Amino acid sequence: MVCLQFSVDVRNKVDPALPQGFSGNAFVLASVALTAAQVEEATHKAIIEKIREAKKSVTNSYVKAYMEAVGGPQTTLPPLDELTLVSDWTRMPFHKIGFLNESAAYASPLASLIPQVAYFMQNPSDCKGIDMRVGLLPQSVSTFSRLFHR
Repeated sequence: MVCLQFSVDVRNKVDPALPQGFSGNAFVLASVALTAAQVEEATHKAIIEKIREAKKSVTNSYVKAYMEAVGGPQTTLPPLDELTLVSDWTRMPFHKIGFLNESAAYASPLASLIPQVAYFMQNPSDCKGIDMRVGLLPQSVSTFSRLFHR
């Protein structure tokens, strides 16, 4: 099984609504579980549609059940071999961050507490391009590098 897990903004899904000016995190995790064969055979469009459907299914009841299940605010997730977090940050132009009256050449998130994270981000030199930042477990880096550079 492959579990694609992603955050879902719940600011407009909770009841009662968050107070005006709330600036903290407001998200839960949702997921799509597929077999490896299903992932391999599916089109990107089909997988994206499954993710959209999962995001749409998050309701106030889901948020309450989620909070009960995790026992309140969590800072880490338990390690799961089949877990990969997918985070769409394409609408956050990190490369346009002002830095000492200049624009940053490139900026990206620091290492995640959860190594199995894939971030999709805007490409700084191609507005239609997407960069993908993939987290790897330390013991996997040398194998990944060897196979990637082949």
